[in-house]
Amino acid sequence: MDWEIGIAGWIVSGEILKDKTLTLLEYPELCASHGVKTVELCSRFFESQDATYLNDLRRRCEDNGLTLQNIAVDMGNIAGADEAVRRTDIEALKTWFYTASAIGCKAIRINTGRADDEGGPQRVIDAYTELVQVGEQAGVKLLMENHGGISATSEGMAKIVGAVKSEWFGTCPDTGNFAAGDWEPGMQALAPRAFSAHVKVFNYSEDGIQTKTDRDGNTHEIDLPACLKILKEAGYQGPLCIEKGASATPRESIKDTVAYLKELSARV
Repeated sequence: MDWEIGIAGWIVSGEILKDKTLTLLEYPELCASHGVKTVELCSRFFESQDATYLNDLRRRCEDNGLTLQNIAVDMGNIAGADEAVRRTDIEALKTWFYTASAIGCKAIRINTGRADDEGGPQRVIDAYTELVQVGEQAGVKLLMENHGGISATSEGMAKIVGAVKSEWFGTCPDTGNFAAGDWEPGMQALAPRAFSAHVKVFNYSEDGIQTKTDRDGNTHEIDLPACLKILKEAGYQGPLCIEKGASATPRESIKDTVAYLKELSARV
């Protein structure tokens, strides 16, 4: 399958957020230097949402020939039981649709968040149903990713995907975020409505089997070619955006993983 290979911004998060050796305004030139045309951004990288900053960012992306697929928005908890806090989060999240529209970005990803009670999934569905209407007005899709919390299991993801009917709602499956043993049903739940996709590579094995070590020290395997095959069978035409590579540095990981994914996806 001849998918376009893109870059998801989180791969350089250490340079931007920790080391302070790269800024979001410099990120487009870095991506272009690797021959990439499609990229994703992260909300935490934005120094501002004012017009001057956004115009500068948009121009730099245009000057480097980049298409903006998605902004991964890392804020808020739309599953939370505290309605006052949840309302503030929802209203703050709405601003990102207009930020995306201002810079010509096609979608934003909003996480499901977490809840300690049984009402969490329905609150997520209600919030997405409200948020997607803002997305339609702004001309920007709303995406859900398998990113922990309510979206940590294939069952939880399938429930939300089945409940939010709008064509302005889609998914962003991440091959490396599935819980142990849940990658196949998780991909099956997300692939039919995938608009973007994140790929995490933990090794450059010839067979594409990825061995992931979780935070608890346990390891499990993810069949990356099988994940890509599920996307293909679902008719996915979007990019494969690299969010992690297995090389010594993020920039080496970009270069090596672009080549690895091109070779691997060509066999799917």
